[in-house]
Amino acid sequence: MSDQYQFNQYLDAGNIDISLVLLQRYHEIGLTDQELIIYLQIKAMLDRGYVEPSTEKIAKYMGLQPTQVFSGIENMRAKNLVVFETKRDENKRLITTLNFHQLYQKLLELPDESAVRAVDRQSNNNNSFRQIKDEPTRAEIFTMLEQEFGRSLSPIDLEIVSNWFDVDHFLPVLIQEAIKEAVANQALNLRYIESILVNWTKQNYHSKQDVLKNSKRRKNFQNKQNGIKKDTPKIPLDVDLLSLDPKQL
Repeated sequence: MSDQYQFNQYLDAGNIDISLVLLQRYHEIGLTDQELIIYLQIKAMLDRGYVEPSTEKIAKYMGLQPTQVFSGIENMRAKNLVVFETKRDENKRLITTLNFHQLYQKLLELPDESAVRAVDRQSNNNNSFRQIKDEPTRAEIFTMLEQEFGRSLSPIDLEIVSNWFDVDHFLPVLIQEAIKEAVANQALNLRYIESILVNWTKQNYHSKQDVLKNSKRRKNFQNKQNGIKKDTPKIPLDVDLLSLDPKQL
């Protein structure tokens, strides 16, 4: 393979336009390094005519798992940097597109400030999107489910779990505990896990400690019920009452 051929291949691969404002100030709008690369990969696909960018391909390009890419996109949506838009294509097929207009708008709204002010602003943004200590991340929940299910999550699975965060607003620590509960009950089903979360939410659970207290209380009640059953005398059912001496009754 000649150098000229390789050079032509390089040129034919194409280029993407990147705003210097984005490269220099992406931290100020809440983007992490990994999220920036995911955005650039998506933009490259959109520029080449992809209607629905492939998380599998992006994951391959970045050396990540598809769930990590999906989690990065979900994080950007949580920061109001991207909007998921559902519509039908020319073949009436339902598709989901990504709209980054909010990201561009936030870049335009950045003030022209000094370097010191920019550092302070970056610090504030980092604090705003900081995970609570010991709170499982969305990516960790995805990974945990894949490990327990023994397979990759389907797009429908990913959407269901994402709704737990974005629509139902279940606490991540409770999601983690609900998965453990489902595993213990040998009921590995997302809807079953969701029913556990709904029940816990109705009971105002807010922490792992709430789950453990209820589990302990339930076990104590079951043990007490089992004790009552053991102490109850057994009544024979095969006795002919008419043949018994009344004094024996």
